[in-house]
Amino acid sequence: GMLRALINQGIDSESIVKITPAIDIDLFSGQFVQYKNKEIIDIVSVSRLHWIKGLEYTLQAMAILKQQNIPFHYTIIGDGNEKEKLLFAVYQLGLSENVTFLGELQPEEVKEKLQSADLYLQYSIQEGFCNAVLEAQAMGKICIVSDAEGLTENVIDNFTGYVVPKRNSEGLASKIIEVLKLSDSQCNEISQNAIKRVQAKFNLEQQQKLFSAFY
Repeated sequence: GMLRALINQGIDSESIVKITPAIDIDLFSGQFVQYKNKEIIDIVSVSRLHWIKGLEYTLQAMAILKQQNIPFHYTIIGDGNEKEKLLFAVYQLGLSENVTFLGELQPEEVKEKLQSADLYLQYSIQEGFCNAVLEAQAMGKICIVSDAEGLTENVIDNFTGYVVPKRNSEGLASKIIEVLKLSDSQCNEISQNAIKRVQAKFNLEQQQKLFSAFY
């Protein structure tokens, strides 16, 4: 995308520095919490309520979980112009007791909600880099994301989380079910990999070094 555009303008690809987004790893830090013995699985997304975020597909996946009698609660943090449409989808899918829309929250409040989460979802149709996924990984949450653009750089499939093809509710649901069946040690390994990679690659301090070298 952007890289190609710069090269097309005759800019030497060697001189293009890619500075990835970064997050406050001191705020968003955490340790993995086992969820095997929890009665209700706590699933969270931080997302604008916009069609591009794939929330309708996510809700359809939730309906599949419900049909399979998997006890869960899904919380969506964020606001947007599709709220009514999504609320109606929740009602139509029979998920009124399973889904909560919290609207916009402050970073501290987002962190609090992430702390109690078991799974983090970002099932976008199109996505840039998405800091929320980095924050969830920094906290050791198991993330399941779509294969939309930036997300495949953000999560390394089967190593720091899971990447599934977009626009496929059945595929998302079956990946969630698969992840819920992982052993504690498998979950812990993914979680530790995610924490280490975000701390090493996406911290603000490192980004500032890149920026000052760049300027």
